[in-house]
Amino acid sequence: MELFSSRLEPLFGAFPEAVFYLFGGQLVWRNEVGDMLLGEDDFPAELLFALAEHPGEAVEVALGQHAYRVTASPMDGGDLLILRPLPDADAQKHPFSHSVYRMRECLSNFTAVQWKMKRMMDHRQLTEEFQKDMANQTRLVYQMLRLTRQAELTQELNDKTFPREEGFDLAMVCEGMAQEAAWLADLAGVRFTYTSNVMNLGFQASKSLLTQMLLALVSNAIRAAGTDGFVQMKFHAENGRVIISLKDSGAGIPEDRMATLFSGESAEEIPRPGEGAGLGLYNAQRIAALHGGVLIAQSGQDGGTSLVVSLPIVTPGSVPARNNPGYDNLGGYSPVLIELSDVLPWQAFVPAEKEE
Repeated sequence: MELFSSRLEPLFGAFPEAVFYLFGGQLVWRNEVGDMLLGEDDFPAELLFALAEHPGEAVEVALGQHAYRVTASPMDGGDLLILRPLPDADAQKHPFSHSVYRMRECLSNFTAVQWKMKRMMDHRQLTEEFQKDMANQTRLVYQMLRLTRQAELTQELNDKTFPREEGFDLAMVCEGMAQEAAWLADLAGVRFTYTSNVMNLGFQASKSLLTQMLLALVSNAIRAAGTDGFVQMKFHAENGRVIISLKDSGAGIPEDRMATLFSGESAEEIPRPGEGAGLGLYNAQRIAALHGGVLIAQSGQDGGTSLVVSLPIVTPGSVPARNNPGYDNLGGYSPVLIELSDVLPWQAFVPAEKEE
């Protein structure tokens, strides 16, 4: 059990759907949501083994008062099952929610295939070029997921269908994101530093939306800095407000671009060679405004850009002890890795070695 947990927990433990792993005629691992599902009276555990007989297919089943879409993928000699609850017929469906789920479902299946391919390559001592090609395929899937999520967020803001507000530790979320961004930025040749004047900051807001805002600021700063550049991220809380700033060493923003930077009309945002960043800053500005804050951009005469967001601190009634960043519907996949998938080298997408 410990062996399977060490392999599967980092990838599927945080999935919002129930995930099960069957091996040798036994159920040997499930995530927290799957464990809760097994505890329900109307869920027959033996059904999992029948569903595993349909690998590569999507099956819809009704169990008691609920319906599920089930996918089964062969993995490491066993079967990985993911059960997604289907909404009621009269429930309002988000236009992009199914697309995001399907993209992540494809990524889960692709990950299982990659693990198998990597074992074959290691066994036959194949060249690094095969690993590079395989990693680049993963990167393309991440990029498609990123574009789909940007469209989902834009539609969400347009329709004013926002995730619920909750109490959480904003300082912890920022620090966790900065830590992951630092080592990923290093792979791209960018030095990333983070400083804060507080260790904890209870905050009442939509954690999902503020996380999306932070991702946009971090990813744009790293893009703008470019190879051999640097990014400085600061978190400062004082006098009832929190200030989050990111300063990069890039080329800066041309004066004629400043007027449309947050309008959603510009094809690019902070310039970097050959590519723009889409709707990130446009949506980030809208999210800051929804929380009573502002987002501003400053460009120095000698280059470099500072993105600064200022938010009023709304103190929550309580903050959960387990303050996992909870990056909405991505399950175990890294949102920072997805956001930076078009600027990171292929080495960032090589399947992680598994413990034997």
